[in-house]
Amino acid sequence: MTTSPQVPITEKHHADRILNRISQDDWGDFSPSVYETARVHAWAPDLPGHRIRTEWLLKQQSADGLWGEGPTPYRLLPTLSAVDAFLRELTRDAPSLTDNDAIRLTRATDASLTALAKLPAHGTLPDTAAVELLVPLLLADVNKTLHEIAARSPTTVRLTTAHRRLGVIHSLAPADERIFRKLAALPALPMKLHHCFEALAPHCPPPPPPATGGHALIGASPAATAAWLTVSPTPGGALAALTATGERYGHLFPEAAPLAAFERLWVLAALLRSKLVTPTNPLARRLVRPLLRGSVPGAPGLAPDSDDTALAVHVATALGLDADPGVLTPFASDDHYVCYIGEDTGSVSANAHVLTALWDTMPDPGSHPAVRATANWLTRQQHPEGHWTDKWHASPLYATSRVCRALARSHHPDHRSALRRAGRWARDRQRPDGSWGMWQSTLEETAYGIQILRTTGPQDAAPALRRALRWIAEHRTNQEPHPPRWHDKTLYAPTTIIEAETTATVAEVGNPPGAS
Repeated sequence: MTTSPQVPITEKHHADRILNRISQDDWGDFSPSVYETARVHAWAPDLPGHRIRTEWLLKQQSADGLWGEGPTPYRLLPTLSAVDAFLRELTRDAPSLTDNDAIRLTRATDASLTALAKLPAHGTLPDTAAVELLVPLLLADVNKTLHEIAARSPTTVRLTTAHRRLGVIHSLAPADERIFRKLAALPALPMKLHHCFEALAPHCPPPPPPATGGHALIGASPAATAAWLTVSPTPGGALAALTATGERYGHLFPEAAPLAAFERLWVLAALLRSKLVTPTNPLARRLVRPLLRGSVPGAPGLAPDSDDTALAVHVATALGLDADPGVLTPFASDDHYVCYIGEDTGSVSANAHVLTALWDTMPDPGSHPAVRATANWLTRQQHPEGHWTDKWHASPLYATSRVCRALARSHHPDHRSALRRAGRWARDRQRPDGSWGMWQSTLEETAYGIQILRTTGPQDAAPALRRALRWIAEHRTNQEPHPPRWHDKTLYAPTTIIEAETTATVAEVGNPPGAS
């Protein structure tokens, strides 16, 4: 398939703009989170922008009473967060609400409690960060406040649902004393739990304060930092960092911050892959060099992880910089790599990135034991239909595109067979208009669909690629926010990463299907 000469020029312009953006911003461009914003609203009412957060949260509630995007299971946690925030606002000892505001918050809370009571008791929730802790603890907090409201005589909170307690939802029950005692017995909070300290703050020892200076938050989480400020005797740099985060994001809050390292690595990997950034680019080299000092965390306050570390090795190698694959050794398990120490479930996309980094750096990688073991582990994770799924993204198109690119260098028959199955799966799931999308057509998922077809190289891919490219061209100027598909505590959208993937993919389509 060929494209007109104007397309690469246009994509180069987009790439230069994206590269300049990530070099000038130490935060990262991420969508605001209902969950995180509501947690800050609840824990830090005196933080600047409280009124802005109240109005924004009210506007985000859907007609069915729930908050959040995606299927209902994804909406449980943001809804509980917003309900808890509004209940705290309504019952605060020194309320700053007008009568009209109180009525609006009460109506929103009533509608949400009614919707929550209708959710099924059985079922599974998405594998988002700490969902098994956050949901039970928030259910318990909401029930405690509802009990206090019902016990007041007279009460100033006119909830018609104040008598109602929330029970088991999607197989998770409200936390009880057993969980609280277990948390209280912890001598110190494991680092992997710093990111969700907002749920644990009343029950267990706090993590140490963040480093002074810069924008480091507790566990890279605005919510965790807001809660930490209520239990710490001295705010240190945490209050300044939280205030700065609010100012950067218009007094709303993303799932995590600052995520510049994560954003820069994913963006550079896409732009280098498509040749839109050259290996000699001095700006790209300057951005990556600070990430080559060891294992890499996605943000200050998070534990180092194999995902960011592998991308740093891969990007550095593509730029001609020295990168030591030994930094991945601490994450090595029996037959794959853990994403972070203490991980509960393995990540397909992280292992795909590790495999790519090993291919880049190992002598004779095809015969290296770690390469073979990781490739075999990835092949075993493939679903019978031909795709892969991952805990860091809701769409199987993301995980499948990552794994296909990593396996494409292997000539092993099992790996080639897995690629063919993935190609058929992607081809069969393309929408008639040329797009891809799990819940709706998106630019991001369409880019991943194209990547899968180009990597796996089915013979009839060219017409599908032409339809996809035409769909992207028709929808790329849409100013609507990118639908969130990435997993943290809830769904979020890394805007610049999505733009980089789309830009790189359009540029790559000028190469024949199957090219690596």
